[in-house]
Amino acid sequence: MADYENKPTEPGFNSDEKVQAVESNDDDYIDEIYEIIDAVVPRTDDPTLPANTFRAWFLGLFFGVLICAANTIFTFRSNSFSITPFVTVLLAYPCGLIMAQVLPAGLLNPGRFNYKEHALIYVMTSCMASPPYALYNIIGQKYQLYQTDLSLISGFGFAIVTQCFGYGFAGLTRRYLVRPAAMIWPSNLATIAMLNSLHGQDDGHGTRYPMTRFKFFWLVSSAMFFYQLLPSYVMPMIGALSVICWFTNNKTDNKMALVLGSTSYGGGVGLLSFTLDWSLVNVYAPITTPLWAMMNQFLGLWLFMWIVTPILWYTEAFYKDQSIGATSEYGFTINSPSTFNKDGKKIPNTKFVIRSPDDHNSLILNQTFYDENKPILITTYFALEYANSFIVFVAALVHVGLWYGKDIWHRFRATLKDLDRDDIHATLMDAYPEVPDWWFMVLLVLTTVLGIVVCQWGGFDLPWWGTILAMLLALVSIIPIGTIQAISGQQIGLNVMSEFLIGLLLPGRISAVMAFKTFSYMAMYQGLFLVADMKLGHYLKVPPRAMFFAQLVSTILGSIVSTGSAALIYESFGKVDKPVSSQFPAGFQWLMQVQGDDPASGWSSNGYNTFLSAGAIWGAIAPARFFGPESPYFKTLLGFAVGGVLPVIPWYLHKLQPNSFWHLVNIPLIFIFPAAAGARRSDLISPLIIAVVVNYFVKKYRNTWWKKYAYVMSAAFDSGTGVMLLILFFMVQFNAKFQMPFPAWFMNSGDVERCLPDASLTCMEHAVMGAAYGNEYLAEQDPACNA
Repeated sequence: MADYENKPTEPGFNSDEKVQAVESNDDDYIDEIYEIIDAVVPRTDDPTLPANTFRAWFLGLFFGVLICAANTIFTFRSNSFSITPFVTVLLAYPCGLIMAQVLPAGLLNPGRFNYKEHALIYVMTSCMASPPYALYNIIGQKYQLYQTDLSLISGFGFAIVTQCFGYGFAGLTRRYLVRPAAMIWPSNLATIAMLNSLHGQDDGHGTRYPMTRFKFFWLVSSAMFFYQLLPSYVMPMIGALSVICWFTNNKTDNKMALVLGSTSYGGGVGLLSFTLDWSLVNVYAPITTPLWAMMNQFLGLWLFMWIVTPILWYTEAFYKDQSIGATSEYGFTINSPSTFNKDGKKIPNTKFVIRSPDDHNSLILNQTFYDENKPILITTYFALEYANSFIVFVAALVHVGLWYGKDIWHRFRATLKDLDRDDIHATLMDAYPEVPDWWFMVLLVLTTVLGIVVCQWGGFDLPWWGTILAMLLALVSIIPIGTIQAISGQQIGLNVMSEFLIGLLLPGRISAVMAFKTFSYMAMYQGLFLVADMKLGHYLKVPPRAMFFAQLVSTILGSIVSTGSAALIYESFGKVDKPVSSQFPAGFQWLMQVQGDDPASGWSSNGYNTFLSAGAIWGAIAPARFFGPESPYFKTLLGFAVGGVLPVIPWYLHKLQPNSFWHLVNIPLIFIFPAAAGARRSDLISPLIIAVVVNYFVKKYRNTWWKKYAYVMSAAFDSGTGVMLLILFFMVQFNAKFQMPFPAWFMNSGDVERCLPDASLTCMEHAVMGAAYGNEYLAEQDPACNA
């Protein structure tokens, strides 16, 4: 790329010479791409190797169901956590070898377990590993907003349709986004390298590190399994080590120390706080994420969390920021995605909505309640999240255009040529029957029709034209955004813009806005996710029809398992009767929401609460009201302008100083703000330390070890942690009427970071332990804490 940019234009070129020069440059790009691909992908294929086998389907669906159910349960955690499908690459390998040894030869056992079967297993588990985005609609409406007549049949249908909606687009765009060599999809290369090493000869004897990856995985995951018992149960304090609170010694009159030092829900920004809990670190993927990306991300997090947010809160840059949550234990609220009224008191989202008198399935804004409480407020932290999301949307477009514009243009030209001149991998794939376009067309038409039916009459309140509009939005965006992602590895999400669009078109209708957001976002996101897996199959020569059915079946099954698991978890907690009110319109309260009111448990359903708050803001209140000129949050819209300007600065400075570090400054990554409001914020130092140690020092000084074990170690940490979290969830939290917390002691106090005054900690411990093991905490029996 640098050679092309610096090549001078000769004054004597005629038009034919210019055309030849451009074509020569296009060929140079193809050569560069092959150099990258050839490092991990062989240019050969054995068409006799079976992929669509019994053991591939058995292992793929078995591990897929397990990882799907587990990750669905983890959606109820306060801090995001998930087990990556990379774990199944390691677990499926010995299982496949055993099945090849013990199953009778023939249909059940076609011979040696091979990398094509392994790739198909990975694709199936990958399709099932991420719970459907539709879960947030289903749980939000049926359980959090008490739309009890929303049937689970409609929920299953909505989840399946939104997950499969983008599949038609993926198939119809595969000749542009999969077959051309220019569409590299770099995220696949690490998976291919691991598959190659497992099925090669370099995983054991005769090397400097003779321990196999599989043995290393089990040793490390077992160690992490037992270690995770400490921060998750016995001594939670090591998961939230607040340096500032240590030095201020729980003083009752030092609000700024709490603002800066506390990390809990409703607390502050966690300045200098760190964690020894992998379940809080996992969301950043510090071992598998490139170090330069981690440094950009944490530069942004430190800047906004530790400097910008406290300054905006202290100066009340939005509106009465310091009054929000003034009656809480902390005397303020910053780290929360909740909504508040004009006096700073927290508002349950159920109070925003009522059933429409014209359509019982429609949830609309409770105008009377809104008028009594406006302006509706959000915390400084949450407002800054929205401002940053506006910045990121525009900045990603500008950044990609500046840094990758010429690259994308030349590769796009090469792609157009490549459609008629297939590369070696496309040629090898021609040995297998292709999936006809009409299969994808039928799927697209079917999901569109079913989407209209489910949304119009299934309780999601989105009119038929909203489904069509979501389809058109994905249709016009999938190729340009897919091209950007295939080349640069960066995806530009449509969720914020889709909320803006539908919020303006259907103001006051929360269900419709949330449904449109899910449809339009998932049509593109899931479509490109499936395209990436198609490219993996293209590289490894997995027959396209086997890939089609593997992706489709696993996606549908994953939607069913995930939706069923989430509903089962919610209903298994049970409910308690409550007087009918705007907060409890069904006359009861789900006990899962009581669990959510205790963020210290680690299972506060923070992702669902955030999604519902966004639904109230964009749907019930609508963007014209919430972000309009008279709103306190109108100034957040400046993010669009900021996003258009900031990426130009490092790009221009790099032009002036080509050998400097400016090419490593990524404005979208700096502003992307992955630390969601409401989660424990002791996770802003430890992930970067891990990334530097593993991906700088270990990579530099023990490169052979790093190449063999680094990704395996990350997967082992995820697996060991995940299994322990599931065990503790079902043993300690699952029975809402008989919870079993670890006895209170110094490192397991009511506020695990010990930022609150000692008297508050004592009372919190009384409440937790008094309601434990089937007992009932009676406030009147504890007058010192309930005066």
